[in-house]
Amino acid sequence: MSSRKTVSMKLIAEEAGVSVMTVSRVLSNQSNVSPHTEEKIREIANRVGYKANRLVRGMQSGRSGIISVVLPIGHSLAPRMMEGAYDFFHEKDMIMAVDLVHGNLGEKAISEQSKIINRLLECRIDGILLLPVNEDANPVYFKEIVDRKIPLVLMDRNTNQFVADFVGTDDYAGGMEAARLLVKNGCKKPVLVSVGKAVSTSRERARGFKDGLKKLKVKLVEEIVAPNFLANEDLMDESIAKLKGKFDGVFGVADRLAISAWHACKLQGLDIPERVKIIGFGALDLRDPRVAISSFDQDAYAIGRNAAQLLFQRIDKGLYKRRPKAKSLLNMPNFVEGTSCPFV
Repeated sequence: MSSRKTVSMKLIAEEAGVSVMTVSRVLSNQSNVSPHTEEKIREIANRVGYKANRLVRGMQSGRSGIISVVLPIGHSLAPRMMEGAYDFFHEKDMIMAVDLVHGNLGEKAISEQSKIINRLLECRIDGILLLPVNEDANPVYFKEIVDRKIPLVLMDRNTNQFVADFVGTDDYAGGMEAARLLVKNGCKKPVLVSVGKAVSTSRERARGFKDGLKKLKVKLVEEIVAPNFLANEDLMDESIAKLKGKFDGVFGVADRLAISAWHACKLQGLDIPERVKIIGFGALDLRDPRVAISSFDQDAYAIGRNAAQLLFQRIDKGLYKRRPKAKSLLNMPNFVEGTSCPFV
């Protein structure tokens, strides 16, 4: 027998003068004992070098303490959302496993995300945070997650045919506010740059913008539809050249689109913000410092943290055993005026 004694909860309980059950609850963050008793137990555990056996604890509780976060690499907000989720789970002493999907949209990304989800179901995870690459996915896409009663929270992009817990931005309200700001600052001939209706974030921001203009009795000059959220320089240069002199404001549903519009306007000799005012969406940290357009900050960190908290609540209360009604938590984006390119 090793002379080095294995530290157990029983030894901690004996020194603290409490039951093993009390020690177990304190060390698994499920305690409702007095602060003094909890502090005493934790002090003893730290002093004697107690380390919880996650495998044993998982077998006893039916939980692994492992959460999976599935994100597309090409999504601009993914890093900050991941950071917010990680900070929350770290505080709860849970392990966050990250799976990255190459690409952002498209068949390849859909296929890869599907394979990742199937692989996760073979492991013992407590829940999934997912930023979908396929918003039109058939409910069958999520069938096994539902059948196994694994808690699932969607982030940033919602799905059209499957109802699940969702944490994201109030994109519609953001679009409405963009319309109000442009009109308030003198724009009478606005242009919208979107990626069409395929992605909920674009669809809702565009819908809010159009409804906002209609409410203010201002006519939309044109909607430029890009194939994705990237810069799409050629399309933007061509479209802005055709519209020269016919517009005085641009709302891009994503910062990269708005920045591309900024460059296209400069190429046509249009002064910003004197001749054309531009608003983006996302407030990216990677924005071109020469542009620094005005934009809406979605607070991606808060989205990730709030999604993690909602998932933890679902797991902690065991609500997925009876499949609760889905919750939808939306943050109102904050308008941030650009420094290098002021809005007014």
